[in-house]
Amino acid sequence: MASLPWASLHGASTHFPVALTIAALGFDSGALFFWRTPFGARLRQAGAAAIAVSALGSIAAVVSGLLLTKGQVWGAGALGWHHRMVWPAFALIVSAAAWRVQAGEEASLRSHAAYVGVLFLASALVGAAGYFGGQMLHGLS
Repeated sequence: MASLPWASLHGASTHFPVALTIAALGFDSGALFFWRTPFGARLRQAGAAAIAVSALGSIAAVVSGLLLTKGQVWGAGALGWHHRMVWPAFALIVSAAAWRVQAGEEASLRSHAAYVGVLFLASALVGAAGYFGGQMLHGLS
């Protein structure tokens, strides 16, 4: 039986949480400016869907990454930096999705603004993780 191409699966699966976390940040940031309008409600719905799918996609990215590295959860060089960014990003994405599911449409403007701050940090960490992942991919570690 041929082994699965974990590097390809990991590379493909990481694009979903990267793009969708940033999309959720955009939608939910926009919702802050249109909070009491129907457009703001639609932006919040889009943001909630984006972060939920991002969290699901991040599970596939983490599992394929662990299989790719044969269970190595830390590492050295670019892999170490990649993991220093990935683990907190993963925790923030999954936590943000859980909060959105729990809060639903009952969130206050203030709590939603704090949530947007979490998304900003998660997006920055995901971007940094992608940078260090690219360093490994292109042999620059």
